[in-house]
This record gives sequence, C-alpha cells and structure tokens, in this order.
Amino acid sequence: MKALRIEKHGGPEVMQIVDVPVPEPGPGEARIRVEACGLNYSDIMIREGQYIDATPLPTFLGREFCGTIDKTGPGVSGWEKGQRVVGGAMGGAMAEYLVTAPDGLIPCPEGLSPEEGAAILVAGVTAIHCLDDCGRLQAGETVLVHAAAGGVGTLAVQIARARGARVIGTASSAEKCRAVADLGATAIDYTKGDWVKEVLAATGGRGADLILESVGGEIYLRSFREALARFGRMVVFGVASREVVPIDNREILSSNRTLTGYYLGDYFPAHLDRIVMATMKLVGLMQEGKVRPIVGKVFPLAQAADAFSHMQQRRNIGKVILTP
Repeated sequence: MKALRIEKHGGPEVMQIVDVPVPEPGPGEARIRVEACGLNYSDIMIREGQYIDATPLPTFLGREFCGTIDKTGPGVSGWEKGQRVVGGAMGGAMAEYLVTAPDGLIPCPEGLSPEEGAAILVAGVTAIHCLDDCGRLQAGETVLVHAAAGGVGTLAVQIARARGARVIGTASSAEKCRAVADLGATAIDYTKGDWVKEVLAATGGRGADLILESVGGEIYLRSFREALARFGRMVVFGVASREVVPIDNREILSSNRTLTGYYLGDYFPAHLDRIVMATMKLVGLMQEGKVRPIVGKVFPLAQAADAFSHMQQRRNIGKVILTP
C-alpha cells in the first residue's frame, strides 16, 4: 500500500510516498481502508519538528480520516466489515490502510461524503471543546474567532451561532471574508486597517466575551489586551504564525480576564470519552441542519507536498483533504 512517511524533519521535500505492507489488525484493533484524510496544522508542525510532543522518526503522517472497516482483529465487537467510520489516529492516516483501536471510531454521519467525513473530527472536536468546555459560551454573548475561514474556524462560527451567540470572524482576504460572512458572522479582514478597532466598534467598545485564538504573536497579545471584554475568556489552541510571545502574569490577574489553553493531543488516549462526546454533539448539530463541514480543496496523496504548501500559505477556505 501507499503511505506518506518522513525520516527527518523539514519542508515538503522530506515527505516520501512509500510502498509498505498492508497492516494486519491485532487483538482489539480494526483495519480501515482510508477514503479521505484531513490535513491539520499539527501535521505541518510534526513534519517540521515543532509539534508540542516530540515525534520519533521515521513516522507516518495523518491524524484524522474517513474510511470503511476492512477487517477486525480478535476481540472486536460492534463493528462490521464495510461500515463507514470517521476517527482519529496518532499517525498513519495518510495512507491507503490504517490499523487503529476502535474506541476512537464513530459511524460516519449519514449523507456525508468521505471528504466531508474527514473534515469533522479534529476541527469539530476542537471547536466544540473551545466553545463549550473551555470557553463556557452562553447565548447572547459575542465570540471573536480568528482564522475564521479555516477548518476549525468555519465550524466554530457555525457552532457558536447555533448556540445563540453573535460571531465576529477575522480572515486574511476578501474571498475568505465573504466565506465567513456567508456563514453568518461579521467578517473582518485583519490585513487591512486596525482589526481591533473594528471589533470594538462592532461591540460598542466593550470587546468580545470569548475569543478563540490560534495565530500567536501580535494577534495573541492584542486579542487579550485590547479586544477581550472585562471578565471575558480567551482560549488559545494554536500558534500558526510560530510567533511565541510572553505575557506577564500580573497583567492576567489585573485584567479580570481568563486565559485558557487547549491541546487536543492531550486527550489521546486518556480522555477518548470526551472526544466521543464532543463528536456526538457535533453530529447532533449537523443532523439538525445547523452545522455543515466546509471542504475546501481536495488533493490526491501523490500531491501531498502541494496540499501542505496550500495550507501553510494560508490559501485554504475550510478543510484541506487528501485522498489515497
């Protein structure tokens, strides 16, 4: 089978599509014939050696997928061959087949294509956890979502609106802002003018009650210091710019604002129940017609380098997908 592997850290050139044997499921495992794999910033950071957790090399890339169960190992019950599922993995999903424990699998929601199925797990769980668990979002509040045209952002905008919140979304182009506005948010192009002034103008000067921040650098600092309302909450779940900045603890205590970190990787494998619960919340919203996954561009596995570059250059609207 074909699989995407790296033997050293670096740019797109370190990725290799290799032929490896089709894996056999062991006790308590299921083999999935992968139909689509979602690309995430964590995949880029793993490739570059900048991920929070060190990744032993060589390693196979890919952490979320949609596919069909091809074979089950001894001791697996409740799953049938040919059943379409979505799930997460610690690696290896950018391949034709994947072996994983079935604990993290859920049936693919009815009516979704494989590409849409591969777009919901990481982004959807992150958005649900950041809004509900970490952000404690309440109806009537104002949410500011940075990178609102991306995989997490497009789902976060929809989920927040379904929760009865008002949403402001930042993006980096007119095209992306149109996509954000189409989802029902007030769109701000942060590359033009002063985005903080626009947020304050849109909120009557008080700022956002909740901010989802995944960019880092100046965006992170100005979000906390200027765009967040008193007694507001900011959830940090990424550093896409790679700009890591310090913040004074005295500044936090004197601001009466809450700063919370969110890292999905820490939920594997100890808190799979929370991942499943968040996924089911997302599926419920989808079944009610309130949320839909936004699939941007789909690349074949042979063009993985192009897919990574497309995301790294911030050209994507919605989720970037790879297909074997």
